[in-house]
Amino acid sequence: MSSLVAPPAERFPTYPASWYLFGRASELRRGPVSRDLLGRRLVAFRTTTGQLSVLDGRCAHLGTDLGAGRVRGEALQCPFHQWCYGTDGRCVHIPATSVIPDFARLEVYPAVERHGFVFFFNGRQPLFSLPFFPGVDPDDFVPADPFDAVLRCPYWMIGANAFDVQHFRSAHDRKLLDSPVVECPAPYARRITATFAVLGDSLRDSLVRRLAGDRVVMSFTDWCGNIIFATPTFRRTTSYGMLINEPVGRDRVHVHVLVFVRRHRGLLGRCLVDPLRARVRRYFIKEFLQSDARLAAKGLRYNPAGLRDGDEELIRYFDWLARCYEPRPLGSGDGSTAP
Repeated sequence: MSSLVAPPAERFPTYPASWYLFGRASELRRGPVSRDLLGRRLVAFRTTTGQLSVLDGRCAHLGTDLGAGRVRGEALQCPFHQWCYGTDGRCVHIPATSVIPDFARLEVYPAVERHGFVFFFNGRQPLFSLPFFPGVDPDDFVPADPFDAVLRCPYWMIGANAFDVQHFRSAHDRKLLDSPVVECPAPYARRITATFAVLGDSLRDSLVRRLAGDRVVMSFTDWCGNIIFATPTFRRTTSYGMLINEPVGRDRVHVHVLVFVRRHRGLLGRCLVDPLRARVRRYFIKEFLQSDARLAAKGLRYNPAGLRDGDEELIRYFDWLARCYEPRPLGSGDGSTAP
């Protein structure tokens, strides 16, 4: 029996410090947008000069939902008593008084717009920049329409699925052909790469073998357990799928999936070819993920005592992830401290 021991569930925070998807940037054209995310109300808005900001979504005065407010120049105005907050979270104006109390400030979350979506970091300072697929430039890619699902399992079980190479045969009709290579390319990232044979007899797998090839190198890069980049590389093509796991308490997770394709160089290709290719890739990746999603929708639980021989990579993944959430001393190599 393996001497490795998986960490207890208590070592995984309910809402880890990492990047999350807020929504489409186009929604902010009509004004501020508020949502319940990570156990709290958050609001996103864009100032008159175009600066993006994500704040706590409740006014420091009486807790009014700031998503019902309006943008006033470089500030967000509460709809109830018109308290105004700048992009740094500080109240800059109260109509009823010239004295602004010290408590009149909101938590600010670092925010980035990419590919028409707003992402925010759950913490005051990002532990790492918003990642992307390894070795490529985000500007060279365009996204398909996202899809999502709410699953009955802890968020850390989603990333662990990529390191559970045994399940690829039973759930996806993929036969492992070599020993997986596991590496940590960054302080908060873990990657697994392995080669599989495509064995399925479904129409989808038949098309995959005919159009892409009968072997695939599957590579998954996991950031902090909630962002996973999947790059299956076939003989004739490579697909790009990004999963963002949004915890909904301890035993549920809202999974958002973004599928990307390389941007065509010509204008005609960008208008006609890219949208078609994006829809096709989206279909194949969504179908590939369906078997896992159906099982997780019925419920999965984290049982460290049940892990045995053959689960070594799973145990190592859980141990690595738990260590990501432990305090890091200054000067540890990444210039930051973990939550």
